[in-house]
Amino acid sequence: MKFSQIALAVASTLIAAQAFAAPVTPAEIAAAGASVQKTWISGASAPTYNIFRGFTIGCDANTVTIFHNSATTTAIKPGSTGDYNAYACKRGGVISVLYSTTANGSFNAYAPHIDGVQLSRIRNVATAASCVKQASQLTIEPGNNADVYRACAIGVGATVADGAPTLPAGGFSDVEAGLFERDVSTVGTEADANVGQAFGVAVSTNLYRALQVAQGKYASVAAANAADPVFTPENAPNISSAQYTSIIAQGSGYQTDWSPILGAAGNGKKIVLVRRVDTSGTQASSNAHFLQKPCAGANGLSPAGLADAIPGSFEISEQSGTSGVKAAMTTANNAGDFAIGVMSLENDWRRETGAANAQYRFLKLDGVHPEAGSSDGTTFVTPVGGLTVNNYTARKTTVDGDYRFHMELKSFVANTADTFGSALIPEIAASLGNPVDCADVSRGLTLNPLGGSVCNVAPATSLPNAPFVEKGTRFGNNCKVPQLF
Repeated sequence: MKFSQIALAVASTLIAAQAFAAPVTPAEIAAAGASVQKTWISGASAPTYNIFRGFTIGCDANTVTIFHNSATTTAIKPGSTGDYNAYACKRGGVISVLYSTTANGSFNAYAPHIDGVQLSRIRNVATAASCVKQASQLTIEPGNNADVYRACAIGVGATVADGAPTLPAGGFSDVEAGLFERDVSTVGTEADANVGQAFGVAVSTNLYRALQVAQGKYASVAAANAADPVFTPENAPNISSAQYTSIIAQGSGYQTDWSPILGAAGNGKKIVLVRRVDTSGTQASSNAHFLQKPCAGANGLSPAGLADAIPGSFEISEQSGTSGVKAAMTTANNAGDFAIGVMSLENDWRRETGAANAQYRFLKLDGVHPEAGSSDGTTFVTPVGGLTVNNYTARKTTVDGDYRFHMELKSFVANTADTFGSALIPEIAASLGNPVDCADVSRGLTLNPLGGSVCNVAPATSLPNAPFVEKGTRFGNNCKVPQLF
């Protein structure tokens, strides 16, 4: 078959356009003016990278640009670039920009629309002077790289006059609004995002070792350090849900010292509880899982807050972000105190780039470790300490239904959302449950079987991060017991 000269010319033009396509620049955004499609989302931080990848679906090849507020010169991947990001690309030649704010957690997917909370976002992506272009690019996929700008200025969306949205169109939450004891049905629409997040009970490293000794795994801390230098999940100590509940519930029974769990070694040793603020999806997940609040109604327990601290025995630290939790645990560890709290499993002590955030480890919960069986066969050298460790995807026990501390995410579209945001948020939600690239599924995230994912459910050399798809679901209600099928 012979192609006509017109067909050949069109094909040549398309190939040339893709070959010479380049990431969107601030100058291009400025020049495009009112023709730029712009929207803004807020809420959960755990799926940040996967939300970014959902945005890139439909983008013209090699046109993606990332803007972030972090001052770091090394972070280029959304999810490691802080709480304020923006992404730009061309779709059929038309520039689109998505602003993303994850500061203060999941509840902020809803708060601007039910409480009038004013959030901040990156501003002036159309002004190169407001950011610093990084030399390195993010490889989205082979042959498709994104430019990255760092240290971008932020401002309260309702007050910055940069022509970008003044209110988020909606966003994503670790849990439904009902777990924050709020009804959003009159201000927007919630939907299942068909992706789940595993959470874990984390402790300071010194408490992890003390628990190993108390539970008879090793004769001493020195023996544990020698025999288990890489903190293999199978060797981890255990905490029961009843024990953790008895630490975190308001006025509960394990708030004097660590003796109920450590025996004599815990006598007089103060408890440092590091929790998240009430707007956090992590905190809402902890409340629902351990305290049955608000799932059990009047029978649920209230979480201990700052006012419930007991001088000298029960210290409470309340953090707005996970980085604060890690820093507080590390500070306690370095001071010789024992700290405990909850984190989502996208966090990994092995990959912390600074010593100030690295002294935490995850426990087994009710006998099951969230990382067990999830090594993908690769190893790397830790930035802090230089240990050679396995890479864990932290989802196999969740996928199998053995590990239960797991929540199903929600998307939310506000009634006030702009046209672009109203269309984009459901598209991103669909991509979360059925990602364009299975290998993009971040550590600790799982895919709901109702999302229609084509990702392999068993390990394969072509998909070393498998399995991905859960064997069951809560059917979008995080107060329900998960059912396998």
